[in-house]
Amino acid sequence: MTGSEDEPSGTGRREPDETTENRDPGFDNAARSREAGRLPTTSRGNSRDFPGLPADFRVDILDHGDRVIVVAELPGVDEETITIRLLNPQTLRITAKRAVPIEEEPGGHFTRERGTGILSRLIRLPASVIAEGAVTGYKNGVLEVRLQKMKGGTGPGGKEIPIE
Repeated sequence: MTGSEDEPSGTGRREPDETTENRDPGFDNAARSREAGRLPTTSRGNSRDFPGLPADFRVDILDHGDRVIVVAELPGVDEETITIRLLNPQTLRITAKRAVPIEEEPGGHFTRERGTGILSRLIRLPASVIAEGAVTGYKNGVLEVRLQKMKGGTGPGGKEIPIE
């Protein structure tokens, strides 16, 4: 900083006004999404579904006719390490393990940005679903889970879903 904190704003700085002061930048998009009956988009690093919980990977959630489709990006994960569990009719948990890459040459890394270890995410679904009849697939680091919507009433949760 080159000047005093009390100096008026210089060129290029915008004075806050009534419409922008103290506004959450994601508020308008989230409010419009709720009004339209859609879930707001998720941001990287935080779970939109369960604030305060980490979002270790990105997901797309589609409400498609009589099904709910969840598509998750899980690059570097072996299919055998993925666990999908329907905790209750509206909450899905996906857990996976990303292995540490094998070092081919000694000397270490210059930069390492890809995470390793356990990845986990709780996903709130837009409708109540059942685990029976779930269709799953995993290819090229992308997991797809297709769940049948529940036809009235509520059903039990706590069912593990195998990857086909």
